[in-house]
Amino acid sequence: MNYSVSPDLEKPSAPKKKNWFIPIIIACIIGIWSALAGLFFFAVVWVLRLDPGADASFTISNNDKKTAKRVYTWLFWSPIITVPVFIGAASSLSYSTTINEKVLAALIPLFMHVFLMLGLTSKSAFVYRHTQQGILLIALRAGMASLVAVNVENHIDYALVLFFFGNGALWLIGSIVGWNQIFKSECWFMKQKGEKTTISPQGIPSLPVQKHLEQSQESIHRYKADEAKQHALAAFRSGDRDAKAQAVKLLKTLDEVEKF
Repeated sequence: MNYSVSPDLEKPSAPKKKNWFIPIIIACIIGIWSALAGLFFFAVVWVLRLDPGADASFTISNNDKKTAKRVYTWLFWSPIITVPVFIGAASSLSYSTTINEKVLAALIPLFMHVFLMLGLTSKSAFVYRHTQQGILLIALRAGMASLVAVNVENHIDYALVLFFFGNGALWLIGSIVGWNQIFKSECWFMKQKGEKTTISPQGIPSLPVQKHLEQSQESIHRYKADEAKQHALAAFRSGDRDAKAQAVKLLKTLDEVEKF
């Protein structure tokens, strides 16, 4: 049987080779001002350029949305801990403090966010990309805090404006936009990468395509036709052409080809 393949359901193509020339140049320029800030910039760019594993699922389940939502929930409530830590570190600064030491004072609160890196071990591309998006927001807040730390001694008024309006805007808008994207099953970072997602059928968890095919076969053997159908459809929606062909064979077994 012939079947058409919708371009919106294709998995993203293999990632292109990344050019590191521009990030290295920018890091070096920032490094003239502060070596620590330059290294921090390069580390953030490296994390943002990571890609999900080959077995990652591009199907979004309700559980994936709940997991991704926790990233922005933490970003919203974390200032309760990170702001006092930053204020404590910044209060020790003096006129003789070097710029690197001032930047370090702004980066110390980042240790409170380290556990978010666990999101980069997720088998869900949706969770993976939202974790990176959260890391980007944290990095922007840390960069703003660095400017605050550098100016707090000589330009206290400017530093306070940056802290309350700059960091405050990133804190509030970042969390709200993140929550809204998850509610709509979207991800700005995935759009920039050209990655497409599909919504998992109700009751079916987000799994790698091959796992959906295996689960479908097992469900057929256990005479669970509806469950087998849902797994086969999930594999068809997010798989490549070979996976789609296997899914169609399973659906033929279930006499569901004409229906879907």
